[in-house]
Amino acid sequence: MKNSRLMLIDSDSYTSSVLMADLLLRGFGDVQSVASNQDLPKILETHQPDVVVINYHSDRPDSLIVCSTLKSMVPRVATIVIVSPGPALKTVRAWAKQTRGIDVVIEKPLSDERFFMTLEEILRVKAASREMTARVERLANLVPEGALPVIEHDRHSEAEMFEAAVLFTDIRGSSQLIREMPPREFFEQLNQLLSTQARHVQNYKGSVIKYTGDGVMAIFRGMGRSYLALRCGLELAALHNDSKFPFGIGIAQGLVLAGLIGDSNQAGQRSQYDVVGATVHLASRLCSLANAGEVVATTDINVAARVTTPTPKSVSGVPVRGFDKPIDCVVFSASAA
Repeated sequence: MKNSRLMLIDSDSYTSSVLMADLLLRGFGDVQSVASNQDLPKILETHQPDVVVINYHSDRPDSLIVCSTLKSMVPRVATIVIVSPGPALKTVRAWAKQTRGIDVVIEKPLSDERFFMTLEEILRVKAASREMTARVERLANLVPEGALPVIEHDRHSEAEMFEAAVLFTDIRGSSQLIREMPPREFFEQLNQLLSTQARHVQNYKGSVIKYTGDGVMAIFRGMGRSYLALRCGLELAALHNDSKFPFGIGIAQGLVLAGLIGDSNQAGQRSQYDVVGATVHLASRLCSLANAGEVVATTDINVAARVTTPTPKSVSGVPVRGFDKPIDCVVFSASAA
């Protein structure tokens, strides 16, 4: 990412040099290395990073304090902590839960692509936010008109980055349906279907972010999000048999960025809550690939959820518009339930 600004905080000179070399080799150009927490305030005066990577060493537990320092000095920075498994991992996760100062925890060893894929995804999300957001206001004002209540969280935070499962539904052939039905009947049937879908999302601890005209977009957060999102999708697919409107479902999970978009200071304008990122686009694309009564999800969703009924069909290397690499998917059909 040529325009990205990274900071690497690592008190060990050897591991710091190895990580720095890997980052530069992969094209992350502007990387600032910091060895001591005491140097951080001065460095932040001239270097405002998009992402800070912290290599946590269990013999230096005070290094976690830097996460809170970063969030106070650069509220919109994303923090990634890489940590060894075992007690150190438990310590970091407990700190993340308690302070909300850590966005992503990556377990060592960094022998696969998880760390770099996560880093690239965070930067993509931030780039999308800069392009789409005229102004991100405080989440204390978060209640879109006519929409369902959204996520309950700290109302004093700015735009928030987190892991989520994203679910889309979409009616098939809605343009033809609206031509074939009286407008009032179409509206009533559509309203009934979307309201029913929204209730199922809420029953599975999800949050409806918005209605998309002929579908819904919802997210699921926290522990068990993969299972809850997939079970919700399967229950929605089962509604297909009793609905006059055929629809498909797509689910993906990964990093997203949530906040208010739009400038409420403009006359007649108001900010609206939205969730953006590559994960959102992927879920939408998978939904468009699903046949009526089908759930198309990324394979990792079911690896975590372990749903075996109805029997999923694995489909490897699915080309998805807007994504360079093919996506491995699983497909569930309501007719197979």
